[in-house]
Amino acid sequence: PTAASSSAERRRLTIMFSDMDGSTALSTKLDVEDLREVMSAYHKLVALTVSRFGGFVSKFMGDGVLVYFGYPHAHENDAEQAVRAALALLDAVAGLRQQVRIGIATGLVVIEELLGSGASQEQAVVGETPNLAARLHANAQPNSIVIDPQTHKQIGGLFEYEELGEVELKGFARPVRVWSVLAESAIESRFDAMHQSGTASL
Repeated sequence: PTAASSSAERRRLTIMFSDMDGSTALSTKLDVEDLREVMSAYHKLVALTVSRFGGFVSKFMGDGVLVYFGYPHAHENDAEQAVRAALALLDAVAGLRQQVRIGIATGLVVIEELLGSGASQEQAVVGETPNLAARLHANAQPNSIVIDPQTHKQIGGLFEYEELGEVELKGFARPVRVWSVLAESAIESRFDAMHQSGTASL
């Protein structure tokens, strides 16, 4: 990716937050060196998987991974790519005999100057979207993907869902309507998938 601008920038991002389910229990069973190898393999797998779909890994936080879609380069299908990356990640971690929980949210953020230095350098994103993605992930079941209304609106009928209704999320004044993504849709036409309500009569 090209070097980011040092000035604050307002833009729309789709943000994915994922973590490895059961990592705390795993830490009590494994030697620290073995645990480090498991975590390293997991981090590499996540980074490799999301990069195939244009994801930018912002930060590793223990077993948690924060990923941006739409940064440093924005695309009109960033939300779609984020969900495809999440589905691919569920398949990929199965090879590690692990499970993940994933939350995805889309919204406007302000990207501020780079913080830190060297390998710890990260791009600061301000707004409710990162917090929403983290809260959605916390409400996800193992090996599931939970998305917010904006993400659901942007990806239309490209995927199959289970509606989970409105949920109370810590720090949010109102309940948020959420969906669990199950699989890619069987609808053959991309146009039909994005316009399930039908076209208007001439």
